[in-house]
Amino acid sequence: KVRVSSSFLLWAREPGRVLLRMRADIVEQTATALHRYAALSRVTVKHAALACTGLLGTGLREAAGGILDRWPTRQRQIVIAGEHHVLQCDEAGQRCEIWSPPESLAELRSTLATRCREAPLSHWRLALVRERKVEIVAAIAGEYLPQMLDYDRSGAVSFSKGCYSGQEIVARARYKGSVKRRLYHLAGTSPKLPPPGDVLYRDDNMTHAVGNVVESATGDDTRVEMLAVLSEEAQPSAAARLRGANGGVFEVLADACAILE
Repeated sequence: KVRVSSSFLLWAREPGRVLLRMRADIVEQTATALHRYAALSRVTVKHAALACTGLLGTGLREAAGGILDRWPTRQRQIVIAGEHHVLQCDEAGQRCEIWSPPESLAELRSTLATRCREAPLSHWRLALVRERKVEIVAAIAGEYLPQMLDYDRSGAVSFSKGCYSGQEIVARARYKGSVKRRLYHLAGTSPKLPPPGDVLYRDDNMTHAVGNVVESATGDDTRVEMLAVLSEEAQPSAAARLRGANGGVFEVLADACAILE
């Protein structure tokens, strides 16, 4: 069966050269998969000597003023400021990434720390959850069709161009079939953050599995938010119980209702 094994941001940095940004724990397996196709063409695949950091919040352009001489002005735009590559991730300009050589990035982070508060990674992941952005990590690689991760709605997969492994199956599910599992936004409390891949159950006895976590995060309190792929039997008003989370209960939020077909 065809499943999504990797997800990444792709930047055509110059003619004949592209850069892929992905989660670190799938880099090796993605490179191995790409090498199988590169062997049949004049393409080389290698690791880029870049590290990545994120900026989250309002006033990012002002905070970077005088430090970086260029800043993106629209979603998905990348600008080059010296050794740094700055990407605006969202429409409002409140979430940006900076890709740089590791030594330069460390210096930049130290300078930015005089103007910005350093926050835990959970804040960044919480933003991804609220934007319904699923990035593939090793625990969920090869588990889902693109439609199950909302990739068909976000534009992460194309139905009109190119030719890729599994294209016929993905297109058939869109035009001739139905997807019985979809992405939902859940929230609740739990003493332990459920990692990607954890099972969600519908009953208190945890015998009736209805889906799996694909991303999760905590805010400044004990509230946990997550994205999960749930079966069609898990109605938006239902509660799902996480196995092994000491009784943590999560409810599907109202914004998930809009994705039902």
